[in-house]
This record gives sequence, structure tokens and C-alpha cells, in this order.
Amino acid sequence: MENRMHLIFDAASQLFINKGYARTQMKDIAKEIGLSTGMLYVYFTGKRELLSFLLKVTIDPAFMTQEFELPIRSEVFHSLNQEIMAAFEQNTKSFSAHLDDITNYPLEQMLSDAFDVIAKYGIGCLLIEKNSDDLGELTAYYKAYRQKFYHQVLSYVTQYMQNGTFRQVEFPQYVTRLMIETLSWWGMHIANDAFEVQKGIPVATAKNICMDNLLHAYKQ
Repeated sequence: MENRMHLIFDAASQLFINKGYARTQMKDIAKEIGLSTGMLYVYFTGKRELLSFLLKVTIDPAFMTQEFELPIRSEVFHSLNQEIMAAFEQNTKSFSAHLDDITNYPLEQMLSDAFDVIAKYGIGCLLIEKNSDDLGELTAYYKAYRQKFYHQVLSYVTQYMQNGTFRQVEFPQYVTRLMIETLSWWGMHIANDAFEVQKGIPVATAKNICMDNLLHAYKQ
């Protein structure tokens, strides 16, 4: 069962991200992994429960291997939005821990931590971004979270410029956008929704490429 849940997760996430939740039917997901549509309903009562499952696994990967009473019903996810928001709040808190003193938090570590967060939550973030009309409250929260993340990175960049470890740039706000987009491209887009998806690139390799480019561009 565990392997089948992984197959369902991969197929459904790719379709919901690239085709869209509204345009994807359960039969499309079943076809993608060689199941009958009826068999997919053995695991999930419907498409909404499957979307909730994908989002839940993003913040709690161990949920994938949990023992479930099948089919998985909506009651399992009654507090999902709150759980997702709590996970992002915890990340916001952790990532801001060094803003008051960057002495022992160099640019390399900040970029590494930023990449890890983006890669960890990448599929969940893309599910929200690509299906904003279907996720209401969660979409509004996610937009606010993205702004917080941007301002955190900008604050770090500004401080690194002040202490001489980041080269002086004329528009740090735009450089910060560029850095986040680079981290996001290598951390989540290239494996999920690029024009030419490349799943064969290990996350560690993607991270090294991304870090190498950003550090050569901006480290003083």
C-alpha cells in the first residue's frame, strides 16, 4: 500500500500543479498510474480528500506511511488549514532567529536554510499557487507568508551589505527577488512545473548549483 500511496501522491500532485485541480478528474489520476478509477476511490472518497492528502504530506511526510481506514475521508483533514499555517509560522520564526545578530549566521547558511525550506514545502506551495481559487483562506495566508519570507531575506541581505560580506548593489530589493526566484527555480520548479521538467536532478545537486551561482554573484 505504501508504494501505491507514493504513486498516487506523485501523479496527483503533478496533475494538480500542471493541469489544475479543477480540470483534473479522478480518472486522469488513475490513468496516470495504471489504476481503474474505481480502485482510486478505494483509497480516497473524492478529489478534495486527495488534494488535502497532498497538502498534509507536504508538511508531515510521515503521514504518507500512516495506517488509514480506507477510503480516506474529509474528517481526517478537519484542521488541515490550521496545521499548514502553524507549520509556516514555525518556519517564519525559525528563519528569523538570526535577524537580531548575524555574527554567526553567514550568507552561505542563510541561503542554505532558505533553499531547504523552499525544497521541503515546494509541492505544497505549488499546489496553492496553481489552485488559488480552490483554496481560499489558505491562499490568502500563503500570500502573506511569501511577503514575510521576502522581507526576512531582504533584511539579511541588507545586514550582510552593512558588514561587508555581501557586495554592494544598487537595488537590494530587486536582488532579493532574484535570489528567491533562483532558490525557488532550483528548489521546486525544475522538478515540478518547468517547461521541461527535470526530475533526475538530485535535490543536493540542485542546491549546490543554486548556491554556487548566488555566492559567486554576491558574496564579498
